[in-house]
Amino acid sequence: MDGRFPNRPQCQAQILHIMKKIYLSFAFILSSIFHIFSQSSELPDTVKIIENANKVLISRSADTTLIEVESEKDYGKDLFSYSVTVDDSDDTDSDDSFDFEIPFGIGKEGRSSSSRKRLQTSYFVMGNVYLGQRFNYSDKGNVKNSYEVGVRNLIGIRWSYGNYCPSFSIGFGYSAQRYSAQKGFVYAKEGSRLFLVPAGDGVEVKSTDLQVFTFQIPLLFTIPLGHTVEFVAGAVGCFNTYARASSELKIDSSKYKTTYKGLQQRLFTAELTASLGVCNILGVYASWSPMSLFQSPYGPQLKSWSLGATINF
Repeated sequence: MDGRFPNRPQCQAQILHIMKKIYLSFAFILSSIFHIFSQSSELPDTVKIIENANKVLISRSADTTLIEVESEKDYGKDLFSYSVTVDDSDDTDSDDSFDFEIPFGIGKEGRSSSSRKRLQTSYFVMGNVYLGQRFNYSDKGNVKNSYEVGVRNLIGIRWSYGNYCPSFSIGFGYSAQRYSAQKGFVYAKEGSRLFLVPAGDGVEVKSTDLQVFTFQIPLLFTIPLGHTVEFVAGAVGCFNTYARASSELKIDSSKYKTTYKGLQQRLFTAELTASLGVCNILGVYASWSPMSLFQSPYGPQLKSWSLGATINF
């Protein structure tokens, strides 16, 4: 064998090895091209490509959205429609949905509690000190218009949904009323009955008064009118626990004082009241007492209404 030429079996093996590499490279290139083509041709199920579309209509009804597309084809017009329904049980809010906040925290379930208004409870003392004139009517007889003074709430509790929101309160208070007699008359008592009689000649009347002391339970509803003014209205239960009538007389140079206790006043009466306050400090009020102070025939059948001023501390 000529030494210029390599061994024939060795040459054949090298040729087969080179051809194998070429074949594997060609197969890899073909598979890559096929994979890229298949990926580009496969589209998600929810995507539809429509060519030559000349009309698109989107409509919503309840939880269903309908999409209709009209396109031009060689054979005429083609209509494509697609609808989707959202389950009501889904807690996720739609981006294009309207979200209304209703007062007092009534909202969609699943929202955080911080977006709702919660009922707040607060306590207060010395609320609504008042002083007013009491105008008597009905069986006023010889009783003059009187005055009243009190604290509507020595202590109280209030419920509301926050600042500048309506609120309801209940409290415990105290008041005193003073009913003076007309000039020249004095209080007298016969049995359980209290009445007014003329003082007589030669008798100088220094003073004659009927005093009534009352515990109160006010039930009040407050409505803010802006940030500085508030309107308050409600009912007040009055427990008339104590009453006394007294007269101071002067006859010649001698002075006399008579006092009557154990009177038969009504143990319970009720009032309607309303007030208008500014900055929760000063205000005016009006009250009406439709129940008589005494039951017949134990005393004057007095009924009254009041006007006065209030102050809060």
